[in-house]
Amino acid sequence: MTEPTHEPAGQDWDQLLDQLRQLRQQVKEHGPLAPEEQEEATNAFKHGLSLLENQVEDIRSNGLKGSSGEW
Repeated sequence: MTEPTHEPAGQDWDQLLDQLRQLRQQVKEHGPLAPEEQEEATNAFKHGLSLLENQVEDIRSNGLKGSSGEW
């Protein structure tokens, strides 16, 4: 069972991945993005990096643990 504190981060990842998949599909169908859409893609990518950095920092400070609290 997941802890409630991890659900928002999971939702952030889901939303981010959906956004990036939509952008990828748009590029495949319509070619390069317009400048505004390029900025949106860049922001989504930076947001993903930020989420990843936060997770790495959590692992460093709390240690890597399985769902039982031990590894």
